[in-house]
Amino acid sequence: MGVSILDQQKIKLPKRLIGRVARETLKYMGEDPKKRSLTLVLVDNDAIRDYNHRFRGEDAVTDVLAFPGDDKYLGDIIISVERAKEQAPSYGFTLEREVALLVIHGVLHLLGYRDYSSAEAKEMEELQMGILRNLETRGILPTS
Repeated sequence: MGVSILDQQKIKLPKRLIGRVARETLKYMGEDPKKRSLTLVLVDNDAIRDYNHRFRGEDAVTDVLAFPGDDKYLGDIIISVERAKEQAPSYGFTLEREVALLVIHGVLHLLGYRDYSSAEAKEMEELQMGILRNLETRGILPTS
């Protein structure tokens, strides 16, 4: 059990940190990362566009996709690191912070959170930022 990372792209990223963000998000949400597992798949824009088209019918690049599993295997989170690198500056984030936020977002989706309505999106955003601040306060994730 735990967090597996499949890195299928070329941008260097601290994978150990990214895995820890996923585990700490599970703990924050009251889940035991030793009893539940998930896979983070790090890809480029072409790959995520393909996943988005095949599984959601949308021929567009996105930053994160989550595919739920079951009780023990929560599922897969696919992140375009290339897209994260492109959009991080617009939020004033480092690449690591942007990817961490996408990991948190993906984990929340695997745990059943949705962002289809504005109320759901607001709830998810507040929860994500709370988790992100918690990770920064505890020194797990650098601030900025």
